[in-house]
Amino acid sequence: MKDIAAYMPELTQNIAHLVHFDTVQQPPQPDVPFGLPLHQALDFVLGLAQNWGWRTCNLDYKCGWAEVGEGPLFGVLGHIDVVPLGEGWHYPPLGATIADGKMYGRGTQDDKGPLLSSMYALKALLDEGEKPRMRVRFIIGCNEETEWECMERYLATEEIPAMSISPDGDFPVINCEKGLGHFEITLPVPSWLLQFDSGTRVNMVPDRATCLVPGISDQLAQMARNWGVTVTTEGDKVRLSASGRSAHGSTPWLGDNAFLKILHVLSYGESIFGILDTYFADPHGANCGLGFEDVASGKLSMNVGYAHLVDDMLHIGLDIRYPISVDNDKVYAALCSAFSFGKVDIMHSHPSLYVPADHPLVVALLDAYQAVTGTRPAPLCIGGATYARALPNAVAFGPVFPGDEEMCHQVDEYLRLDRLQQMTAIYREAFARLCFGPTPQ
Repeated sequence: MKDIAAYMPELTQNIAHLVHFDTVQQPPQPDVPFGLPLHQALDFVLGLAQNWGWRTCNLDYKCGWAEVGEGPLFGVLGHIDVVPLGEGWHYPPLGATIADGKMYGRGTQDDKGPLLSSMYALKALLDEGEKPRMRVRFIIGCNEETEWECMERYLATEEIPAMSISPDGDFPVINCEKGLGHFEITLPVPSWLLQFDSGTRVNMVPDRATCLVPGISDQLAQMARNWGVTVTTEGDKVRLSASGRSAHGSTPWLGDNAFLKILHVLSYGESIFGILDTYFADPHGANCGLGFEDVASGKLSMNVGYAHLVDDMLHIGLDIRYPISVDNDKVYAALCSAFSFGKVDIMHSHPSLYVPADHPLVVALLDAYQAVTGTRPAPLCIGGATYARALPNAVAFGPVFPGDEEMCHQVDEYLRLDRLQQMTAIYREAFARLCFGPTPQ
């Protein structure tokens, strides 16, 4: 048996090559729906599989798939698009710099590194001469970080796997995911608010915010500075600017929301901003009627991802992850009640995911994790929306290990190289049990 370590130099090199592509979604071009870098990155991954003799298919550059084997279909769902790069990196975000045993770069952890890791894990089994009893298909999405049009395209014409994993979450296995709703609140604001901009994506904590106002009192300006807001004069007007720390929208408390800092200053000038300041102070939404929770999946989370002033209307994007006992309609109704002085639109939603802990898929994945690590933690419930919920009988499986730093969507995102080797061994073991060995009972 060829040791997984023998694949590490080539795997690391190919992850670095994939990271070099700036796969933040761009405006569409003819025959290139999400931008040329994503077009090129998909060609690279499919070309890699073709070189191994796998069958491939490109679905209009919205997604693609690569498969090998015969029999019932087993899916592996990953993506090659990334969130915006952000500012404040210590290493170039597209550089795939290796330092201190880590590869730094956007997409190393989410999800370019894990996708290629799982592909090499299957290749390792095939190189040993093992014959799969299932077709293993890697489904490669190109806009998971935005609207999931990639999966809409796949589901429109392609075969649905009997069961699937997504290397886009946490180990040992995520069998429960909260529901997800992206909402936009549109509100009339006072005419004295001249400009307001914060955030780029609803599922990221904004690390920058700025607004322009006619002026503020010296006392409030000093209070603003004490709260971490910069106050500068621009002619006869005043600009308020704030910096924060980005984080994934499912865990807003891990970031530092720049929008909320400026909102707090504005709350001293108009009642509507005071209401918003109170509503958004609690990341679990209790202040605006969203205090839902249950034993299985915990409390709701709420991230204020962006705020933009357009034609005297403030557009605020909310990323809400709600417990499995609640549905999107209930969240929408609560928002409409709380924001009766504005308009609430549903921009995007995903229902919750739950696969019982005794399901054969979950049991086999826990067995594989235990075989490699010697430990068997309990399955997880998260607020993040992994790709697994796009397919039936699917769960997220890795790449983040228990206790490790979660770098998804954050500045200085990295992938530990020792963990890369370990996760590849775990994926190899999982494929061996699920797709090569006897049918799980």
